[in-house]
Amino acid sequence: MEEPLNYGHQHPLLLLNEDQLIVADCSRCGEKVSTPCFSCAQDCGFYLHKVCAEAPLELNHPFHLDHPLVLMENPPYSSYTRCVCDFCDKTCKKFIYHCSCGLDFHIKCALFTFYIAENNLKELDHVSLQHPLTENGDYVAMCFGCWEPLTNYTHFSPDSGFNLHEKCAKLPLKLNFMYHRQHPLVLQFNSERLSCKICKVTHRRGFVYGCTYCKLVFHIECLPPPLDLAVEDKRHQHTFSPHLRRVPYICEACGLEGIYVAYICSTCSIMVHKRCTTFPRIIKSRWHDHRLFQKYFLPDEFTSSDCMICHDEVDPEHGSYCCSHCNITFHVRCVAQDKRSYSIVSLENEDEMPHESSIIVIERNDAGEATKIKHFKHMHNLMLSPFVGGYENSCHGCMLPISDPFYYCSECGFCLHKACAELPKMMNVWHHNCQEPLALISDKAFKCQHCYQISNAFAFECCGCEKKICLRCVIALTPGAQT
Repeated sequence: MEEPLNYGHQHPLLLLNEDQLIVADCSRCGEKVSTPCFSCAQDCGFYLHKVCAEAPLELNHPFHLDHPLVLMENPPYSSYTRCVCDFCDKTCKKFIYHCSCGLDFHIKCALFTFYIAENNLKELDHVSLQHPLTENGDYVAMCFGCWEPLTNYTHFSPDSGFNLHEKCAKLPLKLNFMYHRQHPLVLQFNSERLSCKICKVTHRRGFVYGCTYCKLVFHIECLPPPLDLAVEDKRHQHTFSPHLRRVPYICEACGLEGIYVAYICSTCSIMVHKRCTTFPRIIKSRWHDHRLFQKYFLPDEFTSSDCMICHDEVDPEHGSYCCSHCNITFHVRCVAQDKRSYSIVSLENEDEMPHESSIIVIERNDAGEATKIKHFKHMHNLMLSPFVGGYENSCHGCMLPISDPFYYCSECGFCLHKACAELPKMMNVWHHNCQEPLALISDKAFKCQHCYQISNAFAFECCGCEKKICLRCVIALTPGAQT
C-alpha cells in the first residue's frame, strides 16, 4: 500500500529544515508552506506541510463512525460539479477526504474537526479570543460548527482560518436529552442531511447532535439550555424564557410548527422558536423598496394578506413582515430565510434611501393623474396618452411594445410606458447581490447582468459594482410592477 507521505506524487520527498526559506504552496491543501516541510527530491515543485504529508490515507473520524474518510487526490465528481467542504463551506480544489455518504472535507478541515473530537486543540492554543460584538447590519461570518453568527458568542479570531465559537470547540461528544431517552445523542456531521427535529430546518454544514438508530438530529442551538437561562434580545422589548413541552406548538413569529422547547414572552403572551427570538424588527429587503416591520399579528389596515414572494396567504394570527406604505405583507420564512437578502435597520427613525422622482408634473387632470410631465432623461415635455392601436413604437425605457397608458413626445416621437416613466432615480433591486442602491441611467450601451441582453435603453446601474440591469428585468422581477 502506498505510504501517506508519497501519495499523489511519484518522487521521494525530503524534509526541509527550519532555517531554509521557502516561497511555495502546499500541493495538498493549497496554503503557503513554511519550514519544516517536505519537498520533492527532484525539485519538481511539489511541497507539503508536515501535517498534510503525515495525514493518514484513511481517517476514522469520531463525528462520522459509519465509514472511514478516504484521502483522494481529486474529488470523485465530474468537472462540472463543484466540490464543497462540509465543514467550512468553501470550494475544495486540492486533495480531499471523501466518504461514499457524500461528505467532503479539505485535509485541514478533516484533521481540525478530528482534533476537536479528540479534545486536542493545540492549533488554537495561541489564537486570541474575541468577545461578542453588536451587530451592525453588515453580513456576519458564521461559525463553522453551529452555523450561527460568529459574533453571537466568544469566538476564536477568524485569522486562524477557522470560524469557530469557543463553546463549539468544547462540545461534549455525547449528551442525554430528556425527550429522547432511548439513546444518547452523539455529536456528528449531518451526513444524511436530516432536518432538525425541533426547528425543521436542514443545515448542510457543521455539527449536529443525532441518534443514528432513530434517524433524527438536533441543531446545537436548538437544544434547550438550562431552564434558568432566559434569552434577552434587543430586538424585542421583553425577555423570552424557555419552556419544555412534549406537545407541538405553532410559533407565533414565523407560523411554523415547533416541538420540545418553546420560548415564551409572558408580557406579550407569545410563544416562539429560539431562532425566532432574534428576528430583526426592521429590515431593508431586496424584495421591496421600503423598510419592512416585523409584526406578530397582522394589523387590520392591511387589506392584502398574500405574501408578495410566494403568493400564498399570510395568516393574520402569526408573524409577518409588513410595509405600511404599500399595504403589503411577506411571510417571515420567505423574506428572512436568506440572511444575505436583507440588511437590518437599527433605528426606527433611520432615514430611508431617498426615492427622488424622475418626473416633474406640469399638468394634472380632474382625477389628479399627471397628464403632462418633464422627465429628467428627456429634453421635451411628455403627454399622457391612451393606447388606441396602430402605434408601432417601442418604449424607450424598456424597449417593449407600447401599451396603455404611456407618455409620448409630440416633437420627436420619444415615448415611455407610464410605469417606466414613474420609476425613481435611485432604487434597490432585490435580485441584485450588491447592497448598494442603483441609479437610473440612459444613453449608454450596456449588457444586462440578469438577462445578458445588450441594449442602449434605460437601465439601473449599481453605485457599488457598476453592473447594469435593464428596465425589462427590473419591472418583470419587482412584485406588483407592470407596464
